[in-house]
Amino acid sequence: MDAITHRFDPLPMAAVAQTALSLAQAEPHVWLTDPATEVFTDLRVAAGVVVPSTESLEDTRRLMQLAGVRMAFVAEAPDRIIGLVTLADLQGERAAQVASARAVPQRELPVHDVMLPVSQWSVIDHSRLAWAKVGHLVETFRATGQRYLIVTEQVAGHLASPPQTVIRGLFSANRLERALGMSIEESLRSRSFAELAGVLTER
Repeated sequence: MDAITHRFDPLPMAAVAQTALSLAQAEPHVWLTDPATEVFTDLRVAAGVVVPSTESLEDTRRLMQLAGVRMAFVAEAPDRIIGLVTLADLQGERAAQVASARAVPQRELPVHDVMLPVSQWSVIDHSRLAWAKVGHLVETFRATGQRYLIVTEQVAGHLASPPQTVIRGLFSANRLERALGMSIEESLRSRSFAELAGVLTER
């Protein structure tokens, strides 16, 4: 219908005056006082990787490598996320222990056996991102010891259905470290926000 009622013209094009160009930085630099949303992965914009709970560890690892991610959501059904798993989980001590107890190769274990179930998640409500800064993220990663912070949001249900909690996005420690230009472990040696800001200013 829009194609009939609206006219769409080609976008203006121009020649390049230079003989060479540079690629935009994959991860722009951020400061502690920048909005946390600068390093937020919004799942409304970038879809996350989802694997069935019965997927083997080896197939899950291969899928994550192909997708270029280090974390995937685990699902029982397309709209039912029951946990998350990281590359470290696939190769960690827990996986080795479960494989040994069951006398099966570790790579054949289902991802369900090593995932972090939703019941054990600590999440951030999306409404808090309106005022959160990058410095708050650093302190949250410090307090939780996690490498991923999941952000949830309340959405209205259909008709008389109650509101539902959905996964809106996530923060990755790896992405934050790239944007800061230093590791979170390194930044945690600073005992105050001011000290950490000073370290970053000197770089």
